Amino acid sequence: MTTGRWLDVSAAPRDGSPILLWIQDDEAPPDFPVTVGVWETDTIFEVGFWRVFSARAPSTYFDQHVRGWMPLPRVPNA
Repeated sequence: MTTGRWLDVSAAPRDGSPILLWIQDDEAPPDFPVTVGVWETDTIFEVGFWRVFSARAPSTYFDQHVRGWMPLPRVPNA
């Protein structure tokens, strides 16, 4: 997988794996535009969304808010 550049959200994993997300939402900007999130699906309404983690509380965003994604960096061997 290519690292070091932002990838299109259409190629993002939707299996619950945490990834880096570049979020842009002018109406409700996150504290940090680059954050960690995971794809979740609401089983009642069958709607998928990005759950983004922040210091205050988790937030939800949709594909139109994601400008790009990257895999989390790998931890070097200790």
